[in-house]
Amino acid sequence: MNKFSLKEYLQEELGPFVSTFKATSYDDTNQEHLCNDEVTLEVYNFDAYVKARYPHPTPASPDAIHVGSKDFYFVEFKNQLPGAVDKVGIHSKFQAGTSILKNLLQEFSAKDCQYHFCVVFKNQPKPRYMDFRHIENNVVKFGLSELNRQLGGFYDHVVTESLDFYVKEFKALKCA
Repeated sequence: MNKFSLKEYLQEELGPFVSTFKATSYDDTNQEHLCNDEVTLEVYNFDAYVKARYPHPTPASPDAIHVGSKDFYFVEFKNQLPGAVDKVGIHSKFQAGTSILKNLLQEFSAKDCQYHFCVVFKNQPKPRYMDFRHIENNVVKFGLSELNRQLGGFYDHVVTESLDFYVKEFKALKCA
């Protein structure tokens, strides 16, 4: 196990849970995928990992992990409009998932990695007249940045945005 390469370090533990953003963004309730990307590599089904390691009671956890060479993305998909997302549920996933992740990374030594927690929610329909979405986007943070500070600032960035934002910011992402 290479304790200096994030990809190699996590591959050993998460290898059996390799997945895609499409698979990890599946919404059982609506029976649809929020993201259709099947080409991005180093995506792991964190829910499956948690279910295998912590059978009962299974802690709340984010859906996916994506590992870059120096960037780590913890991803929670919400196939809902931001106003419909359960803030308490997001907090629970943030806290329990971060605790599990810290345990997983206990032996990892590299200090120059960036850790990101991302909540991806459904695109908001464009209004016919006045567009107030930019105001809502500044408000919809679910209190995660504050929670991150309270928990010691583990994540370098907490991003809560619609799918359109991620597609625009990450050109290689093929979600549409």
